[in-house]
Amino acid sequence: MTATEASRVPAARRGVLVVDDEPASQRAIRRALADEGRIFTAASAVEGLVILEQESVGLIVTDQRMPGMSGIDFLRQAVQRWPQVVRVVLTAYADSETVMEAINGGHVYFFLTKPWQPHQLRLVVRRGLERFETEAERVRLLRELEESYAGVRREAEQKGRLLAMTAHELGTPVHILINAIALLRENELPPAARPWARMAAHAAAWMARGLAQVRNAVGLAQLRPRRQRVDLSALVRDVVTDIRRAATTRQLSIGAELPDDAVVVAGDRRWLRLAAWNLMSNAVRFTADGGTVCVGIRSHAGAAVLTVRDTGVGIAPEHLAEIFEPFSNAGGEVSQHASGVFAFGSRGLGLGLAIVKGIVSAHGGEVTVSSAPRDGTRVEVRLPLDTGAPSVAQSTAGTVSRG
Repeated sequence: MTATEASRVPAARRGVLVVDDEPASQRAIRRALADEGRIFTAASAVEGLVILEQESVGLIVTDQRMPGMSGIDFLRQAVQRWPQVVRVVLTAYADSETVMEAINGGHVYFFLTKPWQPHQLRLVVRRGLERFETEAERVRLLRELEESYAGVRREAEQKGRLLAMTAHELGTPVHILINAIALLRENELPPAARPWARMAAHAAAWMARGLAQVRNAVGLAQLRPRRQRVDLSALVRDVVTDIRRAATTRQLSIGAELPDDAVVVAGDRRWLRLAAWNLMSNAVRFTADGGTVCVGIRSHAGAAVLTVRDTGVGIAPEHLAEIFEPFSNAGGEVSQHASGVFAFGSRGLGLGLAIVKGIVSAHGGEVTVSSAPRDGTRVEVRLPLDTGAPSVAQSTAGTVSRG
């Protein structure tokens, strides 16, 4: 019986194998261990190997001096095929060389010198079987953990393939749809058709933004940023300008606390810009009119620190731990989602902050969030300051789409 099969047998059914060529010694051991469960006896090492093949054994007690094959040679073979079985050696010749050979060759748990005492043998066997059960349980739990991890990994891979196929299959028709609607709107349409054309253009653009988020999320799995010197302060200043321009319909105070001096990091400009855009657009969408969104940059302890603060709706404590997970519930119920780029309460696919987390991690940084319901949110990104990386303008993950 293999070690894996043995580990699945209930403890009450796991036995003790006694290997000794002297019948009187076998009987003495059986009497001493009568209350310790099932006892199997073998008169030789070869017979003992046959029993190990057929029965569930948790512990071996073997004599050292036997004709044909010594106890230690027998254990050498046993440990290769049944490594979890606990091994005990009995011998009348307890010289140091034999002890070392038993320990190194047979991986012996305990070494008993003849004449042994029954209570001593019982104690060794009990402790040995307890050790076997503990190891069998560890192996079982480890096997369950590995199976669970393999299942989770398969699910993650399937989700990644689904996202990639979705972006690929829908990307082309959406692109055609946007161009077709634009072409129609360039022509004179009947008055009744014009509002519908505007709504169609809006809906197509909405779909395109969603697909852009999916493409970016898929791209993160292969993201290996090619580093260039990036002035994070200048990059964020540009993002703030774009956010202010795009959110003109919102009554918000959008502030920036940016240093005049450059704060340089080694990173991919396009991906870093996307991270800053996602953080600020998120803050705008979850802050009601009359509120404040503020972004800041500073250098601290060898890192560039990007902070985005808002006075928005905040995040419930139970959702903080999952805020950077794809499709997080932190964005609210799907039924409550509203369309729009910067409308208050509008929500996307739940990928924006997951993309931020992936970008920051790929750049060797970290991102943290603190928030409370109705008390706003503060997100802090820390990126290593530049140490002299060469200037490279491309990324191995391809084009970044702003979502």
